[in-house]
This record gives sequence, C-alpha cells and structure tokens, in this order.
Amino acid sequence: MLILIFAVLNEEQRELVEKLFREHHEQFRRVSFRILHSETDAEDVVSAAFIKIIDNIEKISELSCPEMTAFCVTIVKNASVDAIRRSQKLISTEDIEAEGTAADDDVEDAYIRHADAQRMCELIDTLPSEDKRLIQMRYEMEMGYAEIGELLGISEDTARKRGQRLASKLKTMYGEE
Repeated sequence: MLILIFAVLNEEQRELVEKLFREHHEQFRRVSFRILHSETDAEDVVSAAFIKIIDNIEKISELSCPEMTAFCVTIVKNASVDAIRRSQKLISTEDIEAEGTAADDDVEDAYIRHADAQRMCELIDTLPSEDKRLIQMRYEMEMGYAEIGELLGISEDTARKRGQRLASKLKTMYGEE
C-alpha cells in the first residue's frame, strides 16, 4: 500500500519524504517512544505518521525547514496519543506534558511544545533571527539550556532566562490571536 501512496507523489515530493525519513526518523521514534514507552509501538506509530506526512506533503513542502520538522513532530505526537487511545490505555495529562521536557522546564515550555505547530510557526517567524535560533535549538533540536548557552556563548542561566521569556512571549502572542 505504501508503494501505491508513494507512487502518486512527484519526484520532488518523493525526495522530500525520503529526506525527512533520513534526517528525522530517529527523532520521530524518540518522540513517540517518550509517549508510548514501547520501542515496537513507537516504530509502528512512526510508520503510520509517515503515511500521514505523505498525505500532507503538499502543505509540508511549502513550510520552511524548522516549520516542516515541527509539523511532522506534531503528526508523530498525535499519532502516538491516538495509538494509546486505540489500545484503551489511560494517559494522564501529566504524562503528555512530561514528554519531551527536561526537569527544569516550566509551564510555558510545555505550552509551546503542545501548541498548534502551524500557528506557532507563524508567530516564530515574526521573531528576530537570534530568538528564532534559540527556539530552534530548544524545541526542534531538543537541546538543553547548558548546550544552548555554550553554543551562543552565554551562561546556562542566561540561556534559560532568555528561553523562558521567549516561551512566555510566544504563549501571550498565541493567546492573543
């Protein structure tokens, strides 16, 4: 069936799907595993997510690289939660909020992670490039504040504070519109 779905894509779309798979398959599997706590279920969900990605490839191909990744991660997260619902397991909101966040993350951080990806990408595009870079490192690359501080040449506390301010700002902007 996947071959039939893949056959309806043009060459550029096939290359994009292949690129997404090569570059992000492991990240998608980790995201799903954090929700499902099962390697085999995570692999199944990632496979199903790629079918959804193929279904939405026209929309995805119009996005910038960070937006594209965020959109696909949202598909994987939603597919993971759907798998839990299908298996009749109960999942608490704490489990979802804890997924993908470090112990030092705050409420704004969790909010940004679970907000509508496309809407959030539009808001992030309005930020200065330095802020966009911090957001990309924190949420797309899943870096800790120590790593971000090292790369930006600032202290971990400064990186954390800047990240918290950005998350709070995005939360406010998201809520206003």
